[in-house]
Amino acid sequence: MPAARPIADERRGGDGAGDRAADGGPSPTFRRLPAWLLPTIPAVALALACFHLYTGAFGAFPNIQQRAPHVGLCLVLALLLFAPARRLDGSRIALAVDGLLIAAVLVTCGWVVVQYDRIMSIGFFPLAADTWLGVALTLVLLEVTRRVVGWLFPLLAVAFVAYAYFGPLFPGAWAHRGLSLELISEVLYSTDRGIWGLVTGVSATVIAMFVIFGGILLKTGGGQTFMDLALYLSGRFTGGGAKVATVASSLFGTVSGSAAANVATTGTFTIAMMRKLGYRRSFAGAVEAVASSGGQIMPPIMGAGAFIMAELLGVSYMEVALAAVIPAILYFTSCFAAIHFEARRCGYGTVDRKDVPSPRTFLHWRRSLPVFGPLALLISLLVMGYTPATGAFWATTALMAAYLALGTEETFAGRLRMLLDGLILAGRGLVVVAILIACSQIILAMIAGTGVGVKFSALIISLAQDHLLLSLVLAMGIAMVLGMGLPTSAAYILAAAVVAPALIRLDLLPMQAHLFVFYYAILSGITPPLCATVFIAAAMAEANWFKTALLALRLALAAFIVPFLLVYHPELILVGDPLDIIMAAVTGFVGTVALAASTIGWLVGPAGWSLRLVLAGAAIALIWPGLQSDALGLLLLLGSFGQQMLQERRRTPVTPSSSAGLEEKR
Repeated sequence: MPAARPIADERRGGDGAGDRAADGGPSPTFRRLPAWLLPTIPAVALALACFHLYTGAFGAFPNIQQRAPHVGLCLVLALLLFAPARRLDGSRIALAVDGLLIAAVLVTCGWVVVQYDRIMSIGFFPLAADTWLGVALTLVLLEVTRRVVGWLFPLLAVAFVAYAYFGPLFPGAWAHRGLSLELISEVLYSTDRGIWGLVTGVSATVIAMFVIFGGILLKTGGGQTFMDLALYLSGRFTGGGAKVATVASSLFGTVSGSAAANVATTGTFTIAMMRKLGYRRSFAGAVEAVASSGGQIMPPIMGAGAFIMAELLGVSYMEVALAAVIPAILYFTSCFAAIHFEARRCGYGTVDRKDVPSPRTFLHWRRSLPVFGPLALLISLLVMGYTPATGAFWATTALMAAYLALGTEETFAGRLRMLLDGLILAGRGLVVVAILIACSQIILAMIAGTGVGVKFSALIISLAQDHLLLSLVLAMGIAMVLGMGLPTSAAYILAAAVVAPALIRLDLLPMQAHLFVFYYAILSGITPPLCATVFIAAAMAEANWFKTALLALRLALAAFIVPFLLVYHPELILVGDPLDIIMAAVTGFVGTVALAASTIGWLVGPAGWSLRLVLAGAAIALIWPGLQSDALGLLLLLGSFGQQMLQERRRTPVTPSSSAGLEEKR
């Protein structure tokens, strides 16, 4: 297995969304177009990417005029890429129907651009054409969303529209006066509170530029550089293959922000490597699923939900990224510790030295400068206070210039062709995110129009009787249920609308409340029964998905505690005195490691149930606020460590069972 093997995303490009649904959604069915139509796909994708590069350079158009072309081009591209119902797929009828749908998209999106001044005027009164064009666009958007992520999300949007329309028929406190079809259509289509709302605006500016930046970076060699760096940093240690997956996913998360993209990219390499080293199939899939999920919370470039969070909170993206630094490190520390203990327990070894690349290769200036230079520029611009969209644009410009000057392709024409491929694949990568966000705007508009979000928050508070811990448990459950079967960004948007307000009313900081639901929206991707990220990883590892999911839960159990830490230790999001922040971070790190040891059943050596309970108690004491509890937890952990050291000295050295690392039966 050569260390320089190209990874998946450098063949596919973008954020993986062109090949899988974003954030772990169900894999869509791709259609087969006639040969004469095939050039339209790269043409539309390139037009979409160039539109965003143009607006990044010269400034975004006014809200609807920026968002309508963004959504429209993504809808057209999705109709070309994704197959309709099976009975229509591949037939002339399907092409004719989709031709009509594409025409409807062009007319409806073009109409709001042309009519922008009238729509935004103070005396706006909707015409009959506005109403029916709004209905048409909404139906097309629901159909395209169904093709991309399945039935669940569009049916949820339809349910909220039905609730808005049939409001008087609902019982008790859930009843409302109801919204007419004309008013629903007006809100969704002829205002900037519906399909063209705030979250779509984030997609049409910030997220679009970051997807383009990430797509070009990975296409031009960044993905392989990250993988080589991960191999060098962790491949030589116990369980090296699994640790490579963890490090690579954290590095790749800085430009991907999508669990599906992480799995599709790093998983192609790391799962094959773990299989070759004799790791169980379910273990290989679980490691990749858990590590890849964390990429969405890894600064400096987190998932799409983080950009949306910044907009909803009315803060800069840099504030969100800084608040997420310690929690992200906690997440990967807990995963790394669990993987280490499991690798020791099963006797998994290191990566072969010949497969560990030399720093001279991947840190050579001609290869590393086009990767790390633009990343450094991006972080510098964000720290200096530039908007994320502006920072991403200049980082992308620097990346393209550096690659054209220093790229590994031998000819200038070859490098230019590679950049064009990166733009095309980045355009494809925008499709799923943009469509999901536009569809989620339907739900958000109906929540705001009916007041159901306020009622839901009141319900959570009344059920928990103002008890914070119980409220957090309820919020966790709701966020994870919303996230099951949905991409993270969509799940977070819904949870932020109906759960986060309840937590804020219980005196949580807005950043705490939103990060809490965001983390559990992410973790739902590895939680059965609808653990979409696990499905992808298990399929790549050819493992039983249920065994993979159970093992993923074991590896990530400590990470499930991290959101509670954010609530009881606001210092972890950099709120408080520096000394308190350092103390909370250190005890949090030690506590998550202790919990991982308890979960896996290994510290220095095998841990029985009694010792595992002691380790769990130590973890809880370290996590709980207060110096006395920290001291108690540290004493319990040190005592457990000392006991295990004595046991290991007395125990006769035993060679790990030859069967421990054997591949499990299918």
